[in-house]
Amino acid sequence: MNRFSKRESEIMKKIQFSALACLILSAAFLPSALANHRTGSIIAPELLVAGDFNQDGNMDLAVNCTGFDVVAILFGDGQGGFTLGGHFTVDTLSKGLQVGDVNMDGKLDLVNASNWGYSCTVHLGDGLGAFHWAAPPTEIDGDGEPVRHLLRDFNNDGRLDIAVNGPDEDIALLYFGDGKGNFPAPSIEIEDVQHPFGMDAADLNGDGKLDMVVGGPSNTAGASLVTILLGDGAGGFRLSTLSVLDLPSSNKIGDLNNDGIPDIVVAGAQPGNTTGNFITTYLGNGRGVFALAQTVQVGPGTLKGDIALGDFDEDGNLDVAFPKTGTQIPHDHSTSVLLFFGDGHGHLSAGPILTVGEEPHTVIAVDVNHDGHLDLANTNRTDGTVTAQLGDGNGNFTVSSTTSVLSPIP
Repeated sequence: MNRFSKRESEIMKKIQFSALACLILSAAFLPSALANHRTGSIIAPELLVAGDFNQDGNMDLAVNCTGFDVVAILFGDGQGGFTLGGHFTVDTLSKGLQVGDVNMDGKLDLVNASNWGYSCTVHLGDGLGAFHWAAPPTEIDGDGEPVRHLLRDFNNDGRLDIAVNGPDEDIALLYFGDGKGNFPAPSIEIEDVQHPFGMDAADLNGDGKLDMVVGGPSNTAGASLVTILLGDGAGGFRLSTLSVLDLPSSNKIGDLNNDGIPDIVVAGAQPGNTTGNFITTYLGNGRGVFALAQTVQVGPGTLKGDIALGDFDEDGNLDVAFPKTGTQIPHDHSTSVLLFFGDGHGHLSAGPILTVGEEPHTVIAVDVNHDGHLDLANTNRTDGTVTAQLGDGNGNFTVSSTTSVLSPIP
């Protein structure tokens, strides 16, 4: 069902407001401390993505900073060090961030999701590390506090599309890209996706068409789900559900048992700090059906960010990096990213505990120093920093840099 036409005038108002807000915020000073124009809020780096934004051959990072409503760009030096290169403004309550070349000009762009306008906005890269709003601004209606979205080619036309969650109405929305940086209406609305949160995409059933997994947390014990959406390559999806532990936050797809079939890793935090965090693995059968393999209890805390998958010890098996946020009540933030090594059969065992900044939120795996080994980068919400750690290919990591996202740009 397409409901875009019913909200067309409302969306146009939001677009005009967003453009005005962009001009106003661009003239303001950038953040220098954990404070903001909204009383009581903080500047907290949360999600981050990697890409060579200035085309110098080195991996850079983009970090959404909830609170001041900016995305920080950190330029990599190719050795594990990063320098804050600038900020650009986004909609209020920035929560999601994806990277890709949406206008097919060979330069990486960013798509940001906001809770304030229930929307996603497109920011075009210039290949030098700067980003600007598309003209006119391209804003995608998320229909209910979108906190996650995906940038993928869902209809096999070679152009990137946007799938965005709409948790307030239990839907996901799909917008097809035109290859010019626009995502015109009508959208495709996918109903009966329980309170969608964490998202990932891959071909789950081997038909050459992109599918999705979407976490559906619930405050009711035993009611949390992961929705499996099998795509038809034209924007249609066939839905099924998978019961999971409560409050799944991050869902990642990878081949855990080396059978060539995608599997799923679900991570989250069960209600109550005494139970805490969990990681659950599910093995796929190649037809879009998944069976429980293992649940690992990670200890007290919450998880609202993303885990990372990668072969960190280079034994041919996928491993998991888990950002352990800590607890809010009592206030006891962690400074740890936990590693779990895969055995190639869908099971995980605890590895090293990596020390990072306070309240790690999201971790990604990427080679930042060109040595062929996966490295890690994570955001630290309370510290307002990003920590980079270099991997040696044996499952060991050494901190190479800690970079603030808060310093003002001269």
